[in-house]
Amino acid sequence: MTIKQISGIHPYNELFYRSCFFNCYFPIVKMYEQEVAPYLLNDQFAYGLSEDGYLHMDWMSAHDPERIMNLQGIQVEKITQCANLIEQVKQDVMLNRPVIVWIDPYVQRGRKEYMTIHSRHSILITGFHEKQQTFNVLENRHLDNLSYEHQVLPYRDVQKGYDTFHEYFQPNNQFHSYAAFHFDPAKVSTERFADKTAYFLRNMYEQLAALGKGITALETFYEQFPQVNDIEALVTSFNQVINTKKVELYRLHLIKEEIPELVSGMERILAEWETARHQAAKLLFSGDMSSRYQAKIKASLEQIIHDEKNWLHELTSKCKRECGVS
Repeated sequence: MTIKQISGIHPYNELFYRSCFFNCYFPIVKMYEQEVAPYLLNDQFAYGLSEDGYLHMDWMSAHDPERIMNLQGIQVEKITQCANLIEQVKQDVMLNRPVIVWIDPYVQRGRKEYMTIHSRHSILITGFHEKQQTFNVLENRHLDNLSYEHQVLPYRDVQKGYDTFHEYFQPNNQFHSYAAFHFDPAKVSTERFADKTAYFLRNMYEQLAALGKGITALETFYEQFPQVNDIEALVTSFNQVINTKKVELYRLHLIKEEIPELVSGMERILAEWETARHQAAKLLFSGDMSSRYQAKIKASLEQIIHDEKNWLHELTSKCKRECGVS
């Protein structure tokens, strides 16, 4: 009877980052005693507008995250679609290689999505019990929610979720639904992000124009706000903005000693967004487009636009100084 569990893997519940893949991947980074910071400081986020006029946040990476991974000595073996999933997982886990697979929780018994919602979902497999025919996994109990914990899933449920993912979403051959990780200390070369502040500012310098366009999109949303009529969509969009701003603030705190103005500025922006969401929630529960709530939301949006412009001005100055641009 074979029982195998990779040691040293713990849930990552500090923040929800980009997708469930990264919340599965970051426990691997930490297991190999590498830092999460280079991934967080690699990205920038800009406002955008959906086709129906609601706000969303666009994510931009200065460097391919896999490049960061390789510089940390983390190697990955990827498979577009694994033909023999169960045996491949067991083989990798026996070699102490944690595995991330994509599944569809539509067929996961015990989840609220079961037989109701198709979605793209990652799980991290860390062990197995051959006699019980189960995998030890890390996953969250609710999609897009910080509730990652150790769980046990039957082989058949993982296989069915994996198959349904491919059947329903039909990813192209550039997408890899299976990834097994291992560590090669000889390939560690982290000098690029040893100075976190310099790394961040140099990354952001390339994104300044996109951030400016994002503020223009936010101004457009402000001007068109009186035409908004789907309050549930409004609250959803505000939630996404706030979740992203929380990521921005979290990563700024990693280098706060050297950029206190950016930290305090982002704190003000996040606080004002939470005020706007609170009013939007009141608007939703009231059941009508109350002019009183609309006016308060517009006032918050006006303040956010002002604060975002100031924040971008401060960021631009610091980026230019770091990059030696006048």
